Order: sequence, then C-alpha cells, then structure tokens
Amino acid sequence: MTTRVELVNDFLALNVGAGSTLQDIVERAGSGLPFGCRDGECGTCVVEILSGMEFLNAKNAKEEKVLAAVEAIDLKPNMRLACQLKVEKLNGLVRIKY
Repeated sequence: MTTRVELVNDFLALNVGAGSTLQDIVERAGSGLPFGCRDGECGTCVVEILSGMEFLNAKNAKEEKVLAAVEAIDLKPNMRLACQLKVEKLNGLVRIKY
C-alpha cells in the first residue's frame, strides 16, 4: 500500500510508502523544489499542502517557530516546511505546491 504524492508545480506524482520524507521524494523525482539547510532552520522549503494533510506527520516545535519567522510569506495553516514532512498514513493523496 502507498500514498500518492503530487508536486503540482512539476506535474510529478509518486506513490510512496509510510515513512517516506518529502525531501527523499523530491530528490528521487527530480523536482525543482528548493531546499536550503535541510534541517528545518532556514524556511527555504516552505510548501502549501493543497490536500492530504491528514496523511502527513504533525508540525513540530521547530517547524512552527521557523514558519512564524519567515517574513516573505503570508502564513496559512496549510503551509509546512518540506524538509520536515513525512508520509505517515497510507492509501491517500497528498497534493503539494511550492
């Protein structure tokens, strides 16, 4: 069983297993999604989850802090740091825009 992850900017879709990180998914797919520090410190990889948030891990304290500090975005509840995202549940669809 898998969850389908779609990167709408790149017209890419991948079926992934539980535990897959978005960073691994993006690198495997050859997406143009930018990463900076890759550790949830810089805010370079802010993405918008268009659907399927319930299939992803919850925000951690570091992610909340960095998202609140990123001045270049109009923060919405469905925005996340791609480097902190992990698929946790299967049989779903996650649509992501960066």
